[in-house]
Amino acid sequence: MKAENVQTSVKKAVIIAVLLISACATGRGKRTIVEVENKGSGMGIPVPDWVKTYVEKGVSALQAQYQDSYCIVGEETGANRQFVLAWADQASAQQRIGSLLRSNIEGRFHAAISATGQSGAGGESSGRYQQEIDTILNTVVNVSYSGARREADWWSLRRRYDPDNKGVYADEYTAYVLYTVPKAEMNRQIAFALETGVSKDSVLYDITISLARDILLQGYDQTELAGTAAIEQTAAASYDPPDSPTTLALEEISFLDTYGIGRDIAAAILSSYKLWNADPRLTSYVNLICATIVINSPSPLLYNGYHVAILDTDEINAFATPGGHIFITRGLIAAADSEDALAAVIAHEIAHIQLNHGLRAIQSNRGVEDWFSQFTSSGAQEIIGAINSGFSQIQEFDADITALSLLAAAGYSPQGLPDMLRELQKIQSGTQGGFNQTHPSPESRLVNAQIAIARYPQAPDTRRFRQARFTALK
Repeated sequence: MKAENVQTSVKKAVIIAVLLISACATGRGKRTIVEVENKGSGMGIPVPDWVKTYVEKGVSALQAQYQDSYCIVGEETGANRQFVLAWADQASAQQRIGSLLRSNIEGRFHAAISATGQSGAGGESSGRYQQEIDTILNTVVNVSYSGARREADWWSLRRRYDPDNKGVYADEYTAYVLYTVPKAEMNRQIAFALETGVSKDSVLYDITISLARDILLQGYDQTELAGTAAIEQTAAASYDPPDSPTTLALEEISFLDTYGIGRDIAAAILSSYKLWNADPRLTSYVNLICATIVINSPSPLLYNGYHVAILDTDEINAFATPGGHIFITRGLIAAADSEDALAAVIAHEIAHIQLNHGLRAIQSNRGVEDWFSQFTSSGAQEIIGAINSGFSQIQEFDADITALSLLAAAGYSPQGLPDMLRELQKIQSGTQGGFNQTHPSPESRLVNAQIAIARYPQAPDTRRFRQARFTALK
């Protein structure tokens, strides 16, 4: 915020954060502003670099110095020095984060409603959902956010006058307080508030859950495209509390042990389905797609690698084991209308493996040793049960979000996922079994994907270049 924008009212409190970046320029005629005094004047201390950066370039430039934290600057201006300084001494970022979030998240709600086609014909305003949005936002605003740290403060006295009449001037005191909030901690609190603040019968339930997962995985600065490694790490950390048996056990588990349990699960799947080997070229083709995605992923190595097999059934479904076994049915391959759509299915299953969704199905009420004992005995059955009944909606949404990043990293169009979901939406409407049994509805997954895909506006759409080989092999 530049000095020209300072108002002369006695009281004004503005919190500007990386969560809510805005700029304003207002013409005020021929006026001169000079700094008369500041916090360091009496001791010869220069203006801190963070204040210079904020005043001259805005909070987005200041944010660059705090990679793992959100940067929040509280600013207060007034004619009364004691009032401004008292505000600086008592300012609390926790008290103001809620109001900050209201404006930001409300904007994201309207953008998501528009992106998912729920705003009405012709892109009409989503005002008819405003009451639902306000109810959800009230929950978010009322959370007592923790983790903010007061880094520094500063004040200055500026004089504004007309150079043609220097005897007429106005003095204004401005205080700045700099806070930082760890991104992961704040993202987690916001996501939890959204998830608990929306009722399951709300018309905005799918959108709210999708926004919550997007915020948890990516945070708020939509100009920063997080890499797949960051997505994997954040998503994985979101399920289990630090130092829980599952978290500690996952840190100790070996590739060989993971492969062993994955092989047991694969054997169980193949006891219900037959492999389809009628066209080795197609099997080789889906494995080449898988290899392309994996080699560009943050976790390309497993004990025996990643392998795709085709199941001989018209059912539309896909499965993945922790050991890297991926199964896709003939029915699902038939439903895909492009290589990128098929790659989206494979990327989704790879995401389940890399996010350890299968291993997280193993529960322990005691400790790490109990977790490992189940790993070698009943753990496989627990994972098979999770696969048969479907992972949680949150895990399925996270697998879709991660699949988008895997597709983009491998050179596939992220639009392949929405393409596939729309096709499933048409084919599986009103049917039972398959993806409808083991995954959230294509409609809710499409909402999630449409919101998350907004991070890839510049991704080139190269689907047509692969269409010929897809058609020939399919």
